[in-house]
Amino acid sequence: MHQSRLYLWLFLFLSAVGLSSCSNSADDLDTQISESLENDNALDVTEKDALRVFIVSKSKELSKEQKTATLITPDGKVSEAALTAYIKRNRSYRKLSKIGKAPAIDESSTATSSQPIRLKLYLEASASMFPYDVPGGNGTFKRTLNDVLTEFDAVNPGQPKLYVVNTEVNDLGLSLPQFFKENNIFTVAKTKGKTTSTDFEKIFSDILSNTSGNELSVLVSDLIYSDPSLTGMSAQKTLDAATSLLTTVFNPYAGTHSMLVIKLEGGYDGTYYSWNNAKKKYTGDRPYYLCLIARNETMQQLYQDATYETIRRFDQLPGYENSWFFGRDSKAIMPFYSILVTDPARKGRFKRSDAEIRNHDKAVRSITDVQPDVADKSLTIPIAVDLSALRLPASLLTDPSQYEVVGKDNFRVTAVQPYSGANGTTHKLLLTTSKPARGERTATIRLKRQFPPRWIANTNTTNDTSPDASSTFGIQNLLQGVERAYNPNNQTEYFTLTIQMKE
Repeated sequence: MHQSRLYLWLFLFLSAVGLSSCSNSADDLDTQISESLENDNALDVTEKDALRVFIVSKSKELSKEQKTATLITPDGKVSEAALTAYIKRNRSYRKLSKIGKAPAIDESSTATSSQPIRLKLYLEASASMFPYDVPGGNGTFKRTLNDVLTEFDAVNPGQPKLYVVNTEVNDLGLSLPQFFKENNIFTVAKTKGKTTSTDFEKIFSDILSNTSGNELSVLVSDLIYSDPSLTGMSAQKTLDAATSLLTTVFNPYAGTHSMLVIKLEGGYDGTYYSWNNAKKKYTGDRPYYLCLIARNETMQQLYQDATYETIRRFDQLPGYENSWFFGRDSKAIMPFYSILVTDPARKGRFKRSDAEIRNHDKAVRSITDVQPDVADKSLTIPIAVDLSALRLPASLLTDPSQYEVVGKDNFRVTAVQPYSGANGTTHKLLLTTSKPARGERTATIRLKRQFPPRWIANTNTTNDTSPDASSTFGIQNLLQGVERAYNPNNQTEYFTLTIQMKE
């Protein structure tokens, strides 16, 4: 009899282990819904939008599951009615409803604008840009522009507008089909404005002041600063002027607009003009840039709306090298974060404070009964955090060396992992120490803010008389001006997270 019970117990245990190790996308979705509901007895617009993003990202798996198949419409979008019904079938929702605490569910269709984004493309037409699209080139430059335009046209047909910039801003005067057919796009562009120099002060001022509503402006440029009024100045004085001018231009818009700068490489065959207007024949790859500018809410739509999932994969553009984001978002400065008390990655023992439980706080930021691991006396605390508003490269966000921790425990961030959890959390930080402190104390985590990033510093040159495949004259100085507008107080961190601990 005892042997039969033992076999039964082993069978149930192994079955449970097998089930827990086979977590799928539907289970993960259920967990995310439960965590959101149980935190504060509600599911707000941000949490619901995070569910939409997760569903779209896992649409292939979810469409194969009988209980989640109805969440995906035939055109690959989320069915709002099906999502609300699914939330109400969730175990946590039913449990809370049973005791008279039915959670509130935000019924907004999306956390971002429902109007399609309208693209405005500004092509720099100056002498140093013409060799990017010569008939004998490798076509990378034109192919990239075609990809950007066709992607947006597919979402909002007939809306992309084309302009030419140098010392002026002019309509290019071509339809999309005409643009695509042009053997050399600069044949038309070079007839617009004065092509001998580029007035970035005027260009960025015009673009920022004329980018409103649901518009996304994309400047295509080599970002080489040249101003005829500075002729005769040294390279350093020219670049110092560029820094100050760009700060002045962006200052009025730093709170309302944001900008993503993407570095790409394209084939180049022609005359290169250095900062002092010296000419040199160059054939090979050369850097150029896409500067995406939009109001903050439109940039959020581009990054979060499932409609633009393919478009925002900028790293798949032909010739992609790197990117950097300039913005000022309260969610970036004060991101949501919460200790994951039951996460498998934790080491040691701890539980949520009684005060947070009584207050039904959405986030776990205070833990008690903190004890190290019995085996090696170490302590690891997993923390979920929403880093979506930072728009920084994944290579930076997931680099533990970019995080610093202050506190008695001598914690360090040992890993930063992609994570899809409640309240829109996108990453999991593992906070680890080999010698935990005792008593009541705090730990403060900061993500270091350093400008320029390595790729901008490596790209920058102050002497471009010998052009090459990787450098751009004064790119660091130009973008430093933008950084000063968005970070006027020279903050050394993006955000600060604080957790409380007690034995």
